[in-house]
Amino acid sequence: MDINWVYFSDTNTPPGEIKVLLEKKKFHLTDTNQTEKLHSLLGENNQSVLFIKAHTLFNVYELCQEISVVYPHVYIILIVPDNMEDLKKAMLMGASDTLRSSYNHEELSEAVDHAKKYMQHRALSDQKFVNLLKGNSRVIAVSSPKGGVGRTTVTVNLALAFSRMGKKVAIIDVNLQFGEAAMYYNMKPKRTIYEWVKEGYGRQNHSITQFMTTVEGNVSILAAPPRPEFFEGIQEEHIRVAIEEAKEIFDVVLIDMSSQLSEIHLRCLSISDEILLLSSNEISVLRLTKLYLETLESINLRDKVKLIINRYFKGHGLELNRIQEILRLDVFYSLPEQANVASSAIRTGQPFILSNSRSQLGKAVWKLSERLLELTNEEKSEKKEKRWFLIGK
Repeated sequence: MDINWVYFSDTNTPPGEIKVLLEKKKFHLTDTNQTEKLHSLLGENNQSVLFIKAHTLFNVYELCQEISVVYPHVYIILIVPDNMEDLKKAMLMGASDTLRSSYNHEELSEAVDHAKKYMQHRALSDQKFVNLLKGNSRVIAVSSPKGGVGRTTVTVNLALAFSRMGKKVAIIDVNLQFGEAAMYYNMKPKRTIYEWVKEGYGRQNHSITQFMTTVEGNVSILAAPPRPEFFEGIQEEHIRVAIEEAKEIFDVVLIDMSSQLSEIHLRCLSISDEILLLSSNEISVLRLTKLYLETLESINLRDKVKLIINRYFKGHGLELNRIQEILRLDVFYSLPEQANVASSAIRTGQPFILSNSRSQLGKAVWKLSERLLELTNEEKSEKKEKRWFLIGK
């Protein structure tokens, strides 16, 4: 896959370290300060990554919006003055990432790696054998037997990370009495799963997307009912159909679970391809996690579980190897303790993948999303090889 790397600056500032880094990675960078040439470079290649550093003739955000409308396939990285960095605004204008003018080598390298991986994921999605149907989509349940462990926080930020990789992402909030997924994006849904059950369920001319709320980062949420008592009209079959319909439309469907295990929630787990089980290194949480795992084992769902240790801080509480011994399960991933980042994101209704993506927690969630997608691609390759093996026989 050939990526078209382009650098545009209206300040006559040379690309400098950007060009050096890309050349080390065996990539070629074309730079220009002329809009005519820029349009020519972007129009001739649908695998383009564009660095924009504009300040003199253009407002960097307005220029970004114009380019994203004309060339929606372009992955745009804005280079903005330190006091102007606003990832939320950048994404609304069509950017995929931002860099401060005072970026360091590590930040630049991360931005380049993210752009490269985005292009790779999109190239895979464009291949006919991968995306003939959205039936190849991935359903991931994010669960925990205890409230307050960070289930919704992980769900909403994972959704944004997948979206920034070029995936079409939905969240289904099945915490039907007290779900708050939309609130974490500072949104109050006008329509929810309650309205879908009343007006859209079983009606072919009513797409489930009509009852979803689209939030920043192009994530769609089928929100929980507006009042706790409304959950009584929602049944297991409704949830099954909602997930199946979402699979036909979205690449990734994230299910924000409740801490309880009703028939509805067990159905969600059985439909899911992966179960991300959130726990912590506290004894009380681990005790409940062990009971939860025993329940899943009794219904043959334990093999789907990927154990995530949230708010992990080395030297505090139990270490990972001890947790693995207690639960008889490997830790798939651990997310660092950064209470200030997580609480600020919840308080402002702006997930940290948007507001603080370069924090340790932001980087960890990004890497978790990459690892989950890598597993998905590996499984698809294995299925394809198996299919060709069977045909050959």
